[in-house]
Amino acid sequence: MYTKTQQKIKVINISMTSLFILATLSLSLLCDICEADKISDLCILTPNPSLCSQTLRSDPRARAGGADLRVFGEIILEKSKIATQNVTTIAKSIGGEIANTCVETSVDAIDKLTKCVDYLKKPGSTSARDLYRIGSLARDDVASCDHLLGSREPAELKATSQKAQDLIDVLVIIANFLN
Repeated sequence: MYTKTQQKIKVINISMTSLFILATLSLSLLCDICEADKISDLCILTPNPSLCSQTLRSDPRARAGGADLRVFGEIILEKSKIATQNVTTIAKSIGGEIANTCVETSVDAIDKLTKCVDYLKKPGSTSARDLYRIGSLARDDVASCDHLLGSREPAELKATSQKAQDLIDVLVIIANFLN
């Protein structure tokens, strides 16, 4: 049998345990919200916020605690290279001189994006400026397909090219915020 004092202590212990669990769950939820806010804060600045948000939220690295602009940049770089490779694949299937030029400029863009990996990993404003500059050139390379083909550009190539450009734009925006 418990005395009244022991019963009160037991109730207090149970209440404290419940409060601790509630606080832990609340902090966990708050951290998830903070990470989500980082993604939202970045993506709202991009030309295609929904693509940016969808791309980052679909990658577990972006949702991990401590994800920062460099982690977001790594994810976006990987996805940008894939999207640009898709431009190359579609342009090859079209064939012709203009499409071949489109393939060449897309390959150049992939090479530039590969260089961006090093700039993203190095801290400092010089690396951030180089990331911005090379990323912008990669975006321009991809956009050249749109300019070369103009109104003759097939819808699938146009959409794929736009996706690659939008993803590279995210990288360029990230570069603006790196020190």
